[in-house]
Amino acid sequence: MASKTGESSSAASAGSDALFCKWGVVSSNIMQDYGIRAEWNPVLPSKTDTTFPLKEGKITLFSDFFKFCNFRLPITKFCKLVLDHYRIHISQMHPLGLVKLRQFEFACAALGHIHELIVFRAFFTLVWKSPFFTFDQRDTDVSCLRDIPTSSKDKDWKKKFFYIDVGVIPGEMHWRDMGPKDKVKDDMSHPQNPPTEYHRLEA
Repeated sequence: MASKTGESSSAASAGSDALFCKWGVVSSNIMQDYGIRAEWNPVLPSKTDTTFPLKEGKITLFSDFFKFCNFRLPITKFCKLVLDHYRIHISQMHPLGLVKLRQFEFACAALGHIHELIVFRAFFTLVWKSPFFTFDQRDTDVSCLRDIPTSSKDKDWKKKFFYIDVGVIPGEMHWRDMGPKDKVKDDMSHPQNPPTEYHRLEA
């Protein structure tokens, strides 16, 4: 794992199987558990490190992305498509939004259905909950997923982040600036007679 020195020093080793960082003591295998490759130069945060602003050449990822949302790298084409459509950065995603996106992908794969942005948007709307973006279910009679989590199991998830090289996610990553009280306009009329694909996803 990459390390830094000085005030922004990353985790210091505590024996062969533990690391100290902002999270506390973590396993030295934690990056392997998340499928993070050494060549992506992952760095655990020191006590003084923060999630934002982003460090030069790095992106911030949260442990909950991997443990709670089943997010994995390389990023899927559909996940990148959704981020690009809304012009938001992966580091700006709330786990509750990312888990809905991932569950949608899993549902499509299980049903042999192609992931389509228009279908995803018919079920979910982008919401700004400063300083993160999430997805809420649209107010519609047709539901895409059941038993969607309403809270993260880890109440300290915001503290548990790390950095990796920005080039790990291909293409440009947009950063969407919003004020604390701003609202996202993500209007989309739900079809009166949803196509077969909608009902297949509902099953």
